[in-house]
Amino acid sequence: MQSGIEVMFSDDATEAYIIIRDVSKKIEKERIMQCLRDVEVTTGIDEAAIDSIVAGAEQGKKYLVAESQKPIHGKDGWFEFLFDTEVDTKPKILKDGSVDYSAYGNVPAVEENQKLVIYHPATESMDGVNFRGETIIAVKGKELARLKGKGFTVSEDGNTYLARTAGRATWDGDRLVVESELLIEGDVSYTTGDVNFKNDIHIRGNVLSGVKIKSEKGSVIVDGYVEACELYAEKDVVLKNGMQGNGRGKIVAGGSVSGKFFEQVSIDSGCDVNANAIMNSNVEAKQDIIVSGRFGIIIGGSLHAERYITATIIGNMAEVRTQVYVGCDENLFTRLMHVEKEQEQLELEHKKIVSGIAQIDTLIEKLGTDDLKQKKRTLIRGKLEKEGQINEKIRFKQEIREKMSKADVARVTVQKTLYPGTRININGIKTVIREETHNVHIVSKGSMVEIQT
Repeated sequence: MQSGIEVMFSDDATEAYIIIRDVSKKIEKERIMQCLRDVEVTTGIDEAAIDSIVAGAEQGKKYLVAESQKPIHGKDGWFEFLFDTEVDTKPKILKDGSVDYSAYGNVPAVEENQKLVIYHPATESMDGVNFRGETIIAVKGKELARLKGKGFTVSEDGNTYLARTAGRATWDGDRLVVESELLIEGDVSYTTGDVNFKNDIHIRGNVLSGVKIKSEKGSVIVDGYVEACELYAEKDVVLKNGMQGNGRGKIVAGGSVSGKFFEQVSIDSGCDVNANAIMNSNVEAKQDIIVSGRFGIIIGGSLHAERYITATIIGNMAEVRTQVYVGCDENLFTRLMHVEKEQEQLELEHKKIVSGIAQIDTLIEKLGTDDLKQKKRTLIRGKLEKEGQINEKIRFKQEIREKMSKADVARVTVQKTLYPGTRININGIKTVIREETHNVHIVSKGSMVEIQT
């Protein structure tokens, strides 16, 4: 400190500060400059800051008056997505508890060669030097790996991703995928014929009676109404309105099936079935059947879910025959034991084959005859066959255990009214509802069906 003026440095010695310890003395700019020179601060000086100190400084306050050549850290590379990557495809719940399917299934549509993503490369770094003459190493920016996925091309410089074809673009946080979508603006009827397409099929209009729509690997989405036709999809079937099947309507989906209403329709779903009303239909769901809304009603037909069936109303005052099944009506434990015994037998046979191969290997080393080599090839084929059969039994066991876990929690929930005449079957245990009940859960307890209020 000289003449009431103190010079301080930041911890990394890239910033110099002046502190006036005695403001009663006149402060001259040259005195401050000399203090800086005394500690070898000759560059990066902010003379305007020094002028403000001379004009009137606060005692004991730190004033930044000089900065050395600070390091410039590189920024990591980053991807700029030019389409909405966070699409909410869940249907909206309305005030009455019903579901609005009008926006369900909407995923960003892209055109051929449309820009999807721009990669911004990492920026360069530059080392710094502090007032002690020491080099400060700057952090280098990291480049990101190219995006994985399909359905797009990449520019020569590797920075621009473009759609290879028109379709639907999705980003799941790990893969960029553009799948071609068949978009039909109008109706599909007997005059246009059946529709068969590999990926998603999106029909803006209606689907009239007598036609068949099939998506081999994607989903089927219909904005309009659906009549007595057949819809097949490897993934989901989404009807933004509903389907009047007239006893001939059929839906088969590997994923979920959703729509405002289904009447006189046969449905086979690999996951859930969601609707605001299901009437006189036969429905199979590998998971849940959910009928929602103030008038979320199931009337007539036969419905089977492996886990839950939930509705506002089941049946009606006329006691229309309505059959509701949840869980599984076969003895899964016995079936599991049977499959496990089959697997044990296969593993024993596999072990014998492996032992036989080892013995032949020993003989081949001693004798090396062609007959032995042929026997070894035959045993290897048998070994591979047994391994395939064992893996198949393991897959069966997993399927049975999944069904057992669903059966353990199987239940029917009625949020408002359950009418007489409804037939309930839970894990093979049957009952017929004799009296009108309200707001109940129906489960199996031992060999009985229990109605919980």
